[in-house]
Amino acid sequence: MRIKGPSIGIVLLVLAGCGHADERDTQPTNEAQPVVPAPGTGPNARTPLAPVEPAIDPKSTDAAEELVRGFARLLNQRKFDEAFMLVGAGAPPRTDFDRQFAGYTHVSQGAAGDQEGAAGSIYVSVPLSFSGTGGRKRHAIVILRRVNDVPGSTEAQRRWHIERIDWGT
Repeated sequence: MRIKGPSIGIVLLVLAGCGHADERDTQPTNEAQPVVPAPGTGPNARTPLAPVEPAIDPKSTDAAEELVRGFARLLNQRKFDEAFMLVGAGAPPRTDFDRQFAGYTHVSQGAAGDQEGAAGSIYVSVPLSFSGTGGRKRHAIVILRRVNDVPGSTEAQRRWHIERIDWGT
């Protein structure tokens, strides 16, 4: 096959047009460019004026109640391993712990009592109600303790922990 002179010229012109355009030859377009919000902005961003929930004072009765609320939630979810970890040195042996809670299907929490102090520690009591199969009900008082801010106490001792569970009827 034989290519004629003018055909070669056209092919060369087409190939030359495929190269990169000179930046001076580009014209701005009026096409809308997507707007990407800056980090920390946009419709879901918090502003400095947005309300922020205050942190719970770790020494407060609210903090103790929150610990018991988590304990009750774990029992309701049948997560006995995690619930057992929330009970301190006053915990019963693990098999007894499981047996105590296994027959109940729902745990609810009452309001905490007042904080009481004794020998460098603060105590608070939170009632729990248990209901189970066949109308079975039982009540307990969760005793929480934290060491007051005394010299030599550790941060862990100054946090609320479940000291023991006193079972009622």
